Amino acid sequence: MTSKMRYQEMLPHELEAVLASCPVAYWPLGTLEYHGPHLAVGNDALKAEGICERACARSGGVLVPTHYWGIGGGHKTYPTSVIVADQVLSNLLDDVLEGLYRVGFRVLVLLTGHYPGEQVQAVKEAAQRLGKAHADVRVWALPEYEAYPQERRADHAAKWETSILMSLRPELVDISQLLALGAADGPEATRTLDEMNAPGPLHGILGDNPARYASADLGAETVETIVENLAAWVKRSLQELGYSQ
Repeated sequence: MTSKMRYQEMLPHELEAVLASCPVAYWPLGTLEYHGPHLAVGNDALKAEGICERACARSGGVLVPTHYWGIGGGHKTYPTSVIVADQVLSNLLDDVLEGLYRVGFRVLVLLTGHYPGEQVQAVKEAAQRLGKAHADVRVWALPEYEAYPQERRADHAAKWETSILMSLRPELVDISQLLALGAADGPEATRTLDEMNAPGPLHGILGDNPARYASADLGAETVETIVENLAAWVKRSLQELGYSQ
């Protein structure tokens, strides 16, 4: 069995070996979008990729190249944001999922770290279409917070997203950018789009003030729980399809 995980790096015989025993594909999705002054603009895709990579290492399978072209949300006109038309994503999802099925994958996780309603709906509907077309496939399409039980750990560039990226890619988080703007003395949180769009240290941020409440430890616990739940679902799905684990 190859130790490789990334689809694009595999030789054909290595991919065939994985498909024979563990036909699992993880596909991280996100966007390029402003996430305050303190987070990398690819945050959504980066956190989905980091979570999928860890889950794939735990369950076996293949990591499909991360998709950065997202739809929807309230940040299209913000600096650094690149948002595509809705139909672009829908068509691409169908083509890629059908292609992965043709290659031989039978258990698929579509994890979107970008979760306005338009993107979540597009990902879930594409998964449903694939499931209806093929009875021998298992697909779980979700924003990452749906794999965390009993609490919705989701926001925009605030406590949760900042904590998660602190855990996964600390070199891509710079809280000093927020502190320089006076965020530590800013509001406890932003709760509405008007508050998010208002000038000030939390401009572009929706949720609990990350300068006060984000931490790598909180992110690590969140990531671990999500990873464990994704990997457990994958293993159950493989067993349902007759693959021994």
